[in-house]
Amino acid sequence: MRPLHILSLAVGASALQRQISLSPTASCPWRLPPPQLACSIDELDDLSSAILPPRPPSPPPSKWEGPHDCVNQYCIFSNPGFADGRGIVTITTARAIEKLKAIEQTRNIVHPPNPPPYTIAPIPAKGLGLLANTTLHRGTPIMRHTPAVLIHRSFLEHLPPRRQHALLDAAITQHLPLTLREAFLAQMGHFGNPHKISDILITNSFQMDLGGDDNHHYGNFPEVSRFNHDCRPNVAFHIGADLTHTTTAVRAVQPGEELTISYLGMFEPRAMRQQRALQAWGFACTCSQCGLGEGPAAKSDGRLEEIARIEGAMADVASGGVTPALLRRVVRLYKEERLEASVAGVYTLVAMNWNMLGEEGMARKYAGLAAEAAGGEGEGDAVAMRELERDPRGHFTWRRRVGG
Repeated sequence: MRPLHILSLAVGASALQRQISLSPTASCPWRLPPPQLACSIDELDDLSSAILPPRPPSPPPSKWEGPHDCVNQYCIFSNPGFADGRGIVTITTARAIEKLKAIEQTRNIVHPPNPPPYTIAPIPAKGLGLLANTTLHRGTPIMRHTPAVLIHRSFLEHLPPRRQHALLDAAITQHLPLTLREAFLAQMGHFGNPHKISDILITNSFQMDLGGDDNHHYGNFPEVSRFNHDCRPNVAFHIGADLTHTTTAVRAVQPGEELTISYLGMFEPRAMRQQRALQAWGFACTCSQCGLGEGPAAKSDGRLEEIARIEGAMADVASGGVTPALLRRVVRLYKEERLEASVAGVYTLVAMNWNMLGEEGMARKYAGLAAEAAGGEGEGDAVAMRELERDPRGHFTWRRRVGG
C-alpha cells in the first residue's frame, strides 16, 4: 500500500449445517449388523459430533482493563471484547477513557460485509491493494471497522519520541489481541522512522475526535490501510460518532477494478497534489487524473477554481448572483471532475440554496442526495438534510434569497 499518513478533513463462508431425520425403519448412515436398523440416541449423539462443525467460540465480553502502564497522564487501556470481540488498545487520558466507554455503551454493533466484496492482490507499482470481486453499485458498503489502536494526539505530538516508544511497544505487543496485533504489524511504514510501531501509526492513521475538549486521537484501522490512493477514488470513507470507519462505493465498480480512496485534498490543483504526495508520502502520483496531458490538466484545474468560487458564493447568504443556473453548473462541474467521493458537501449547499430560492422540489431532491452521500444516517449533516427533505418550508433557509 502507498502510505496513508494521517488523514484529516475522510471472510468467511457460512458453515453448512446438516440435519438428519431418521425414522425407525430408516437405514443408519453407517454400517450396523442386522437386524438393528434404527439408530439409538447415543449413536445419534456420536454422529452429530462427528459431522457438525464445532460452534465458533463466543467473543469475550466487553471489559475495560487498565491503566496498565503510564507516561505522565497518558496510560494504556485495553478491551479484548470491544466491538463484539474485535478488541482495542488505547493510549489516552483518564478523562478520555471515560468518554470512550460512554461511546461504547451507545454504539450499535455493525459487522463488515461477509463475504467481503474485494480480494487483496498485488497491484503493479503499488504493492498490495484491493480488487473488487463482484459488481459494486453506488452506496455499496465495502468495510466497517472500529479502530484497533487509538492514540491520544497530544501523546504523539508533545512527548519526545524516546518517552513514547516503550509505551507504544507495550500497548501493541502486550495488550492488543493476537489477530489484531498481527494485522497491525503487517502494515507498512513509509517515513523511515526506526521505531516500527511509530512509523506504522504515522503512515496509516486517521484523525478522530471523541467529542469534548482535548479528545482528539489518531485511530488505526489495519484493514483500511490496504486501500491505495487515487485523486479521483471510487470509494469514500466516513468515521461516525461511534468510531466506526465505513467505506462505500461512490460509483459503479466492475469485478477486477481496484478500490481506492484519496489521501490528498481532491480540490487542489494537480501540481500541488503531486508536490504533496512526493514530499509527504514519498511517491509520485500516477493516477488517471494526474496523468492528464497539459491541456486537459489545465482545464481540470480551471474547473476546480470555478467550483471554489461558486461554493464561496453559495455559502454566503448575503451573496448575490446565486441562481438556478449556477446551482446546476456546480453539480455539472463535480460530475466532469469525477468528484463523486466528495459530493456530500456540495449537495448540502445546493439543497439549502434551492430552498433559499423557494424551490421546494429541488431542495428535497438534493437534501435526500446529501443525506445519502453523507454516509452516516442518524448523524450530523445527514440528520440536518433529512429534516430539510421532510419539511423545506419549515427550514430556516426557506426563501432566504428571495425575501419572505
